[in-house]
Amino acid sequence: MDLLIIRHAPAQDRDEFAATGLPDEQRPLTQRGVKRMTAAGRGLMTLALPVERMVASPLVRACQTADILTSALELKGYDIDEVLAPGTPVATVEEWLRKQPKVECLALVGHEPDLGELVAYLLCGQPGPQFPLKKGAALLLRFDQDIRAGSGRLIWSLPPAVLRALAD
Repeated sequence: MDLLIIRHAPAQDRDEFAATGLPDEQRPLTQRGVKRMTAAGRGLMTLALPVERMVASPLVRACQTADILTSALELKGYDIDEVLAPGTPVATVEEWLRKQPKVECLALVGHEPDLGELVAYLLCGQPGPQFPLKKGAALLLRFDQDIRAGSGRLIWSLPPAVLRALAD
């Protein structure tokens, strides 16, 4: 099984948004973030990934990113799950992943530092330093058997600028 991990696109400035009085969970993407993720999604499409299912964090910026990618990857839709919300322990996400229906490629849309910690855990088998992901970046992990800590193989990791360049 392949696991496509995507960090949400650039969102509004945290401090500026905090001044609105709304909770951070509702912080949206910027117009520039939408434009850049749209191009990055087209770049992902050129990689011909067989994404069968996408799951996003419930935060607005992750859902907006998933909306963009659903269109770019020609998916029928995506699911939302609290397990991808910031602060969920990596072992909890790993357990959740093992319980998911088997598909050729599952895409996750979430946040840093959580995604970077998950990647490091799935590659190295123990909590430790994170594998940093820029906003709008994507990486592909492959599992020969079940998803377990330390059993993933990094196939590729692409920053957003490379994904956008693939769209050209």
